[in-house]
Amino acid sequence: MIVREFEQPTTSGVIIVADRSASTRCGMDGVPIAITVARAIATIGMSAVFFQDSIGLITFDARSNQLGGVRPRIGKGQVIHCLEAYDEGRGLQDLKVAGSLNATLIGFSRKTSLVPVVSDFLFEDPEAVIRELSLANNVHDVFVVLVDAAYAFELPAVSAGWVEAFDVESGTTRMLSRREARTLQARVQAWQDDVAAMARKQDLDVLRLGRDQTKFDIALLEWVHERRLRRK
Repeated sequence: MIVREFEQPTTSGVIIVADRSASTRCGMDGVPIAITVARAIATIGMSAVFFQDSIGLITFDARSNQLGGVRPRIGKGQVIHCLEAYDEGRGLQDLKVAGSLNATLIGFSRKTSLVPVVSDFLFEDPEAVIRELSLANNVHDVFVVLVDAAYAFELPAVSAGWVEAFDVESGTTRMLSRREARTLQARVQAWQDDVAAMARKQDLDVLRLGRDQTKFDIALLEWVHERRLRRK
């Protein structure tokens, strides 16, 4: 019997970290924020398939205390599995937070990986999350994919003087004046601008994605191609 042993050279894998918070299921005109997150998973995943890289998935909620994962594998079927896991929560392995988000991300993959973190970052303390991602960037190639969520707060004009707002994350309600309700979209835009500035300050690259599918595809594909060239 003749046995040939060989190692196939490969680039590092891709681990997508995706926001599965309840707020991502909200949106405007029937288009939830989660749609853009799912598109990012699909585009990055198919890019990994083209380069014969493995792809894995980590999902998190607004408080980062419920982590789920899909272990890295190769192939189109794995991309579909990751999309179903993100959308429906099926096939997600419960991940225990290993002391910190940083340690969990580092321990999920044994080899250096490309780690896009796809989120609207509309949670209580985004600065703490950015710091954790910066630490993980010392081991993996981490970058922020900031999903535009301002459109979801473009509320129609109301005649009432007060508006009752419901927070799907905490389950609490708050009364807003009509003037405050009108400024929500601008406030979310400013919040996301601040998140992008925080990430860049921590030496994390930032890619911003919106609802326009053509611009989305061009921006993300160019970005993934640029990152791969940078890694070679």
